[in-house]
Amino acid sequence: MKKSYAALLLCCLLLAAEGCTAEGPANVAGQPVKAPKPTQQVLDLVLPFDKYELTQQENYTVSKARDFLIKECMEKRGHEWNILHYPSRVDEIKNRRRYGVIEMQVAQQFGYHANSAILSGNEDVQQQRNERDKLLDHDGIQAAYKEKTGCGYKANDVLDRGGVGADYHLFNRMSSELLADAKKDPGVMRITRRWSACMMGHRHVYATPDDAISDPRWWKKESEKASTAEKEVAVADVQCKSHVDLVGALFEAEVKLQRRAIKQHSAYFDELAKARATYLKRVHNVIEKKGMP
Repeated sequence: MKKSYAALLLCCLLLAAEGCTAEGPANVAGQPVKAPKPTQQVLDLVLPFDKYELTQQENYTVSKARDFLIKECMEKRGHEWNILHYPSRVDEIKNRRRYGVIEMQVAQQFGYHANSAILSGNEDVQQQRNERDKLLDHDGIQAAYKEKTGCGYKANDVLDRGGVGADYHLFNRMSSELLADAKKDPGVMRITRRWSACMMGHRHVYATPDDAISDPRWWKKESEKASTAEKEVAVADVQCKSHVDLVGALFEAEVKLQRRAIKQHSAYFDELAKARATYLKRVHNVIEKKGMP
């Protein structure tokens, strides 16, 4: 089954339209709390699989192309659609939370919870989307987002025309499985036991970081605000990861596994690379056709 880049992006727009945004805790003024800038450690977490997916910057380029197509469609249906202002440069932080919370400031401020700014590195675009959707009435929401006939789906059809979709089911499955395999690496398991002992020294009993982040105490209430206890555990988690260099060990193990997978499935990854290049070419053609930079 083929899965397009545009279809993946549409999910984010649908969530925004329904008010299900991934905003983080609010401050006293009701505005989202900004996430700390990513550390160099986060920026250095670039895995071999990453080059077969769109970067965050490329995702914004796709969103711009989609905006142009949706605007044209919406105007024909009697609705306005604003083109958002997308950042010209963003940090690539797709692996920021791949190994759990690894940044002290994030742990202190958010515990194990995440928001759109933590995951994407930019909270402004999500806020712009929210404001744009607030201007749409019920008919406008339907015109933009209705399944199959909405302008968002029509935009996807244009960007995907010509069969540029790629089968990412295997890619996603391998990505998940190889991370699990990296955690089972003997060296990583040895370091994880040291992490657990370190956590015990902080009076927190967890065998693995996954156990800490999935503690039911943090997820009993449907709240995106971390409790004091959650933040204390997350802080200790980060301290112990740093003390035993668990992130470095996990990253090294996963890099080896991903490189091996790319070599073993070279034809498949070549197909992904080709589909990615073809898709981005179409995206840029749409932007150029609209006469926008």
